[in-house]
Amino acid sequence: MFKTELLEIVANGENSGVEFKRDDVRPEQLAKEVIALANHRGGMILLGVEDDGSISGIVRDDLETWVIDTVFARYVHPMILPFYETVRMDDGKKIAVISFPEGSSKPFVLRHHDREDIYIRAGSTSRPSNP
Repeated sequence: MFKTELLEIVANGENSGVEFKRDDVRPEQLAKEVIALANHRGGMILLGVEDDGSISGIVRDDLETWVIDTVFARYVHPMILPFYETVRMDDGKKIAVISFPEGSSKPFVLRHHDREDIYIRAGSTSRPSNP
C-alpha cells in the first residue's frame, strides 16, 4: 500500500470496513474487531492509528508474529489468514495494515474464556450479534 493511499484511508475515518487501533491493544479486543469485520464484508485494521485519526505508530516488537500467531490463530475461529504489511510515514512512524476479505465460513467467533462470542459490524462500531 502506498503512503498516500493510507493517508487517504485515515483521513476518511473509521467506517464499516476500516478500524483504527493502537498497537497496545489486547488480543481479544483486536480479535473482536476482526470477527465483526469478517462477519460483515471483510475489512482493514490499521494498528498505530488513534480513534481520532492521529498517527501514534507501532512500537511492539515482532508485531506481525503476534497478530498472526496470537490473535488470528488463538482467538479467531475458524481461522482467517490476513494480509499484513507495514507502511513507514515521513516522520519515521510505522503503521501496520491488516486486511482480510469477507469470511466464507460465517459466522466467525471470538474464543475467549471458554466462550464463543459472535460480533457484527454496524457502521464504525463492532457489537455482539443477537442470538
